[in-house]
Amino acid sequence: MQGHNEPAEWETLNALIGRIYDSVLQPECWNETLARITGALCPLSWEAAFILWESSSPPRARFVAATGLAAGVQEIYTAVYAGNHPWSRKLMRYGNGSVVDSYDIMTRDEFLESAFFRNFLEPWGIDRLVGVLLDRRGGERLGLMLPGPGDRDVETLKRGLRVLAPHIQRAMRISDRIATLELAAGAARAATDFAPFAIFSLDDQLNILAANSRAAQYEKAGFIRLAQDRFGFCHPASQKRLLDLVRSPTPTGLAFQTVGSSGAECPVLVARITRQSAQQIGGFSDGASLIITLGSAPGETPVVEIDRVAQWFALTPAEARLAVGLAAGKSLQDYAAERAVSLNAVRFLLKGIFRKTGATSQAQLVATLARLPSAGESWSGER
Repeated sequence: MQGHNEPAEWETLNALIGRIYDSVLQPECWNETLARITGALCPLSWEAAFILWESSSPPRARFVAATGLAAGVQEIYTAVYAGNHPWSRKLMRYGNGSVVDSYDIMTRDEFLESAFFRNFLEPWGIDRLVGVLLDRRGGERLGLMLPGPGDRDVETLKRGLRVLAPHIQRAMRISDRIATLELAAGAARAATDFAPFAIFSLDDQLNILAANSRAAQYEKAGFIRLAQDRFGFCHPASQKRLLDLVRSPTPTGLAFQTVGSSGAECPVLVARITRQSAQQIGGFSDGASLIITLGSAPGETPVVEIDRVAQWFALTPAEARLAVGLAAGKSLQDYAAERAVSLNAVRFLLKGIFRKTGATSQAQLVATLARLPSAGESWSGER
């Protein structure tokens, strides 16, 4: 920066730096940010700019953002010239952060003889490039490229890019990191939503930080309450176990059966983990300290109970699974759909259950199972 233009140039660059960091959280704005850079810094007829990943071996290119390019240019460049023209090959040798003028790496006359100029760039009168090397990953190089006609003064452009280059580098790396974290978080969310049980992340005050899509059905079934985004068991003894675990000073785990409002049981796993925290501007943000899972399958009575019912009445595993499913409120049609079997096959199982339990109707079967004692208790009723 020099002379009386210095304050104005700094004001322009500061505005561009702000746009660059805005684009981190809004990647779709990079095209507009490039347009603002060319409009503020480039000489007349220098209207094109693009950011791309490029490799010479194998030759390939991926455009990240672009402005001022004619229709089809990106496709032609990617298919024919990616990593395979004089500018690209010579720029590969420069380090990250370098601002490079193509006139410094080969003469104009030499470039005018290249097939890249004669077969591709000549119609637009482009014979010069100012580039910024931003990053490298494996054999690929990330660069900001601004091409245009060589008979223009590009000193303001190069001077501005030397100021902007570290900010663009940093913004690209932050953007890449955010995208990686979003992909990981998205995969984790998808995995938890496909899990056959409810999953909760809680802090020390039992505030719900995250929950998968199965959570609502366990609240509806009366196992838990989720008032004001706080987690609680409806069963007092289960809630006491949870609160005792919260007070535990060291990471530990707990497994037990909670009881719903209808008397049905549901398996629970609780992990007391080291409290998660992350540094942020102004301090730290606290995260999860408890992970809770409920159930063994959506709406399905836990495997422990299925085994217990099978043992009490000498049912086969399939019969016990159907019996406890009916006790949990499922219909024969629900069971047939979940197990991918015919309704006639389910009715056949039900006949075997009636014979072994002595029930003569589904209502009587549900009542019989409701009287079944918990593990370790005796049963004084008729079998």
